Amino acid sequence: MLMKYKRKASWFYFRKFSISAPLLFILVSAVANASSIKYDVSGSYRLRYETLHNPIFPTTRDERDKSNERISSQLLVKGQVAWNNFQVTAELADSRVFLDDNDPTLTSSQVNTLEPIQFFMRYTLPPNGGLKAVSIGRMTIDHGSRRLLAQAVYRNTKNSFDGVLLDWVWNKWDIRGFYLLPVSRNPSTSQALDNNERAFDKSVSERKIFGLYSTSPDDNVKLQSYWFKEDDSARLSTKNRNLFTLSVDYTWSIANTWKANVEVIGQTGTSHETTSATDLTEKEVRGFMMHGAIEKQLKLGTLLRAELDYISGDNDASDDTITNFDSLYGVRRFDFGPTDVYQAMPRRNLVAIGARSVNTAFDHHNLMVSYKAMWYEEAPESVDSFIGNQIEFRWRWQVKPNLRLALGGAYLKKGKGFERGDYSGDSRFLFTGARYTF
Repeated sequence: MLMKYKRKASWFYFRKFSISAPLLFILVSAVANASSIKYDVSGSYRLRYETLHNPIFPTTRDERDKSNERISSQLLVKGQVAWNNFQVTAELADSRVFLDDNDPTLTSSQVNTLEPIQFFMRYTLPPNGGLKAVSIGRMTIDHGSRRLLAQAVYRNTKNSFDGVLLDWVWNKWDIRGFYLLPVSRNPSTSQALDNNERAFDKSVSERKIFGLYSTSPDDNVKLQSYWFKEDDSARLSTKNRNLFTLSVDYTWSIANTWKANVEVIGQTGTSHETTSATDLTEKEVRGFMMHGAIEKQLKLGTLLRAELDYISGDNDASDDTITNFDSLYGVRRFDFGPTDVYQAMPRRNLVAIGARSVNTAFDHHNLMVSYKAMWYEEAPESVDSFIGNQIEFRWRWQVKPNLRLALGGAYLKKGKGFERGDYSGDSRFLFTGARYTF
């Protein structure tokens, strides 16, 4: 057992060195050729206030209060140094929260204090119809629809990954191969998060995600394949997930006036139900997700869109199959509403149908209004399947090129499936914020 962890420790330090050494070499070389270096520094600061009355999900007074409010701040500073075909990127994030006392929904998804979320080197090859670029280090990444792998925008923190990206062109298709170790945000204890304490985020070799992402020449077809593997170790408790996920995303025009989009995702593999050390039962995983939308751009800058989501769920933990869909490292705000304090519906066990309107008719203003009716795909035993009707709005005002104000809210009129617990009344949510870029 001791030798096992020694080998893992050796691999850990080798991996860190293998990522850091090329970056160090590039930096030293760049200093020696300072005349050819190009610099760029940019960033943003966002301050947001959120308030919620009546939690969405069924709960009790012992678990949380009826109302919750929070102030969130996010500072991003990114520096880039380009030298010939090399580029080095470093980005620092500082995400903090205030005003919320003893909030059980507060996690490391909202707090990440003074953390380097990006530090990577990218080498771009001359155009030759083959390999285009190689990136190595710590990165934030968006793939396709962002439903499986994304860095997050509304949420107060971002997803980061340590690893390697290979970008190339084949038959005019853009293809990316990747091998990534997801970065776990630290600290994770409630008191440390409430105090905005800091600790360096870490990735571990026992949790990895790798695969291919490709887009067609017209960008209308996107294919994603992910192999996700994790194992228990002395430093990590997991569900021992071993999942293969395949996504096909297709967009096309109808009669030159309508645009349609369909994304179908299938998932298979094995997993345990929990991360408990006593949970030794490996179960088969069979999950899926389908998103469909049809939209039309009207006059006066108005976009109308109809949306449908069908996502597999599971209401029986006693059988030998898990059918809950696992969204890996995707985000959901653009489909189901604000996260963080509001805690929009997760991307699993859900059927949702709705409509959305986005209006940009007035200069510097962007107004979005949406409606969704939602049901459980597999309702818990003796629970009605109807979750409720949700209305959401969001208004943005670009006051200046570097200053944007926002105001938004959501109202969930709960159906019988969510009229449970101590807070069975409808949920009301409001947020406002400002973002300054430099």
